[in-house]
Amino acid sequence: MKVNRVDLEKFSHTLKEAEKDSVSAKKTMKIAGRWRLGESGPQFESELQFEGGKTTFYADEPSFLGGGGTAPNPVQYCIMGAVACFAATFAKWAAMEGITLDELAISADAHMDMSRSFGLSDSPILDKITFNIAVKTEANDEEIDKLLQITKERCPAYYCLTERITPEIKLSKE
Repeated sequence: MKVNRVDLEKFSHTLKEAEKDSVSAKKTMKIAGRWRLGESGPQFESELQFEGGKTTFYADEPSFLGGGGTAPNPVQYCIMGAVACFAATFAKWAAMEGITLDELAISADAHMDMSRSFGLSDSPILDKITFNIAVKTEANDEEIDKLLQITKERCPAYYCLTERITPEIKLSKE
């Protein structure tokens, strides 16, 4: 049965498997890409594989940062990923809570200060991000508030935005 385009049977099965064996809840995601030296068009490309196939994403810096402005910039992808993940988590847990959504739209306003990127200050690069969520549903305000709290607790991208994660960097010179 699908609610909010979420296959409840499959997701419930996944939850039960994780309850039985927590190792099944652990996943490793690998993303690889390359800087497109000696080519025209976007500066970066990454081929992402997923269950249904693969697709290539291109990123380019805006012209004021030395790019060509020929593709979305990396921060746009980052924020779009966060918004998409938040929407997916919201819709999934709405379905699990028995809440049917008639409409769900999310946008983000990200306020950036590029002075740190330019080596001119220690100011936060992203000092504010606002998720604007528009939802149409029969659920009452209390149910929506509970759903929003569940989403904030369980959304992987929200976690990445709100918790300090320091990447381990391994550099090889060939």
